[in-house]
Amino acid sequence: MKPVFRSPKLLRACSDEELVDGLRAGSDTAFEVMSERYRERLTAYVRRMVGGEAEDVVQDVFARAYAALPRDDRPVTLRPWLYRVAHNRCMDVLRRPLPLPSELMELERSDGLALADHAQRRQDLRDLVADIKGLPDQQRSALIIRELEGLSYEELSDALDTTVPAVKSLLVRARMNLAKARELREAVPAGTAPAEHAALRAGPLTA
Repeated sequence: MKPVFRSPKLLRACSDEELVDGLRAGSDTAFEVMSERYRERLTAYVRRMVGGEAEDVVQDVFARAYAALPRDDRPVTLRPWLYRVAHNRCMDVLRRPLPLPSELMELERSDGLALADHAQRRQDLRDLVADIKGLPDQQRSALIIRELEGLSYEELSDALDTTVPAVKSLLVRARMNLAKARELREAVPAGTAPAEHAALRAGPLTA
């Protein structure tokens, strides 16, 4: 039987594999450390996918981990496993007929920036956020996980339940679509009305 770990201090130094072993051996402390290790990063990913429902989605991810991992003794790579559960829950939320929030990211202020430069950076960020929101769901998820966590192609394919070539294709198409959106935005004349601006920017994305 695998040992039941009890000391949070010792558990924080353990690998993901050892935390999974601890959870499977009945250690709630191992689960608490697992949650502590990944909650913030998962919340950042989920917030960029679904906005204000992030806390509820992440809570559900950990509830599923607590229930599922002890029932299955097969080897598991924890990080992509958690991201796969989070991705699937995000897809469930996005399939519901609910509007996405107007902004998914916030720009941190920098005291050293001139006001005009700061305003331009804020606008650039808003444009980027809007472009990312406009990506097809799988492309958006692949890009955000890759940029946030730096998962390998193999880990990302596990998280998204697809193949490595498919992951590479998703990332290429996502970046192509972002570049296309930027080109279209820059081609719109200054002073264009918002409705006309949106119409001019609208165009087919590569799915």
